[in-house]
Amino acid sequence: MAILHKLDRLIANEIITLTFVITASLSSIMIMAKIPRYAQLLFSAPDTGTTFLMLLLMILPSIIKFTVPISLLISASLVTIRMAADRELEAWMASGVSILRLSAMPSFIGLIVMLISLFSALIFEPYSNKQFEKFRWVQSRKAVEELIKDSLREKSFNKSNVLDSDRVNILLYMQDISKDRSEFKNVFLAAKTSNEKYYSAIVSSAGSLKKKLNAGFPDYIFSLNKGTAYSIKQSDKSISYYLKENLETFQLQKKDMKRNEFLSYPNLSDFTITYFSEMNISLVNTLKNKFKGDMNFTENTNQLYPIAYFEMLDKEKEKNPEWSKDTKIIEKLIFIFKQISVPISTIFLPIIGICLGIQDPRRKQFGVYLGIGIVVFVLYASISICQQLALSFVLPPFLMLFITPIALIIIIALLLRWRLRHPPSTGFIAFVRDDLLKIKIFSKKG
Repeated sequence: MAILHKLDRLIANEIITLTFVITASLSSIMIMAKIPRYAQLLFSAPDTGTTFLMLLLMILPSIIKFTVPISLLISASLVTIRMAADRELEAWMASGVSILRLSAMPSFIGLIVMLISLFSALIFEPYSNKQFEKFRWVQSRKAVEELIKDSLREKSFNKSNVLDSDRVNILLYMQDISKDRSEFKNVFLAAKTSNEKYYSAIVSSAGSLKKKLNAGFPDYIFSLNKGTAYSIKQSDKSISYYLKENLETFQLQKKDMKRNEFLSYPNLSDFTITYFSEMNISLVNTLKNKFKGDMNFTENTNQLYPIAYFEMLDKEKEKNPEWSKDTKIIEKLIFIFKQISVPISTIFLPIIGICLGIQDPRRKQFGVYLGIGIVVFVLYASISICQQLALSFVLPPFLMLFITPIALIIIIALLLRWRLRHPPSTGFIAFVRDDLLKIKIFSKKG
């Protein structure tokens, strides 16, 4: 027993050390690849250094949940290759150690890594997203305070870097501003996004700026009274399109529809006028988009812990009896099951790494690295296929929890069967006979 404990300590020390080094390397590469996506955020934020650190906090959990399992697979393979090259593997074979006993410690490490990946995906990632959302709110509040202090002037158009961004151009005019900058008269506000041709405008006789709490956060509410909103929406269809769609109304002959004169007419536009008695605008929430990160989920769903996430899904299912055909709900189910599926599959990766690493030391190890690539491809391809089938309403999303681990179990069975047919040494059959040859699929005749 003592010698087996020594084997476990040896394997654990090498695998843990290699996993840490490989995880650090892969994570650094992935972080450097993701940082350019946030270039606009970094350059537009008031405090670039703090923003960079908060970005790392937000990015790191989503990277760790993928890099740690892959690093464990690679390290288990490399340790087994090293043991085979140094003839240690043959020595353990000769001493009666079976392949399942050799896999005991790597499997235990796989269990620990699985728990770390689950914690990263289900706890650490929502926490980091929530903290980054708070940080964006603080940054936006500072920008609003800067705007109120330095950029608001009466009887002039206020146009500053705080108001503008690559997505929205904003123009603000106030006829009169009180000394404490809390009351305004004759306000004009115009805004235009980058993909729109015309500005939307708001004209109000009076306005005020109030500091209130919004979802527990201090916010500045820009309140406008007794005003009018003007907006123009241009159609992407030409006039000939609407004429063809309404032949009975316009009663035009077919030959007239072919005339090129229709092309000279501009596209149709809708001009909308809206009267309001009061309009409240959250300045912090509006300017928060200026410091926007890579957040693709609405309603802050990526900030919810598992229990709250499933409670949110249950409420949406109650509101929509046909939820199984609702793409948005299916996407949310896929997200949470994907967060669970990859970490659960981690427990099988060290066993696959050992099976790949059992090689003839006299041969080149190209096949091992090719096998690692194939395993990683199968892991994420199975997830992607399940995701597409779920979005097509062919399979229920929860099957992602089972299909990916089953795919890895099949890979383990195929690797062991192939190794039994093509053993790396004469002692290999004895190395696996007692544990595996009793199972039919591993027998030579099977």
